[in-house]
Amino acid sequence: MAPSGMSVALAVAAAVVATHQAVSFVLPSPAASAPALAGAGAAQARAEEAPGATSGAAWGAAAAAVAFGAHAGLAMAMRGRTARHAEAQTTTTTTYMESAADERLFEQVYLDYATEYLKGPMYHNDLKVQGFLPEYPGDPMFKQGKMTSNVVGNLKTFSSNELAFFAVLFFAIGLYGTLMFWWFDPQFLRADLTGQINPSYVIEALFLPVSFFMHIACYIQRKNGK
Repeated sequence: MAPSGMSVALAVAAAVVATHQAVSFVLPSPAASAPALAGAGAAQARAEEAPGATSGAAWGAAAAAVAFGAHAGLAMAMRGRTARHAEAQTTTTTTYMESAADERLFEQVYLDYATEYLKGPMYHNDLKVQGFLPEYPGDPMFKQGKMTSNVVGNLKTFSSNELAFFAVLFFAIGLYGTLMFWWFDPQFLRADLTGQINPSYVIEALFLPVSFFMHIACYIQRKNGK
């Protein structure tokens, strides 16, 4: 992350103080530079020259501190600029492309919202109470021109293989009862002789039309991929 303006100012101030202390340590003071046993004339001359030397040293230290601080600030600014440039190069923008999963999610959310809306009081129709015209909200009979599993009613939870099994089973039971009732064990003749018939044949014969509806339900479920 690029340094802030406050951090740059603090760095420059620290550099100025450090430079000033370094210059003060290296440069000799006016009192220590002269010998201790100098004469009165040398001491007087040194006293006259001391204010100018002290002023020059102070100005030199200040100039060095300013130069050092300026260079330090420029170096930190260039470093921050380089870091921002590198970060901008690594950051890439990607264009959103709708996937098949996103499309299905949108369709499901829209269908759920429409279903709940149709169930509520905002959608009113006199035919709504009887459940076929219009259809039950959320349970359409036709979708995109094809019959849905809702057409078969309670059998919509069965797969096509299960319905095929029941269709064959009920057809066999119904065919057996019908053949036995009419040809192999005629019940009308038995009724004339004994006054009663075998009720199991009648019940078994009723399975024959049931197998036909099972066959239709199996076909619908197979068309819906179930």
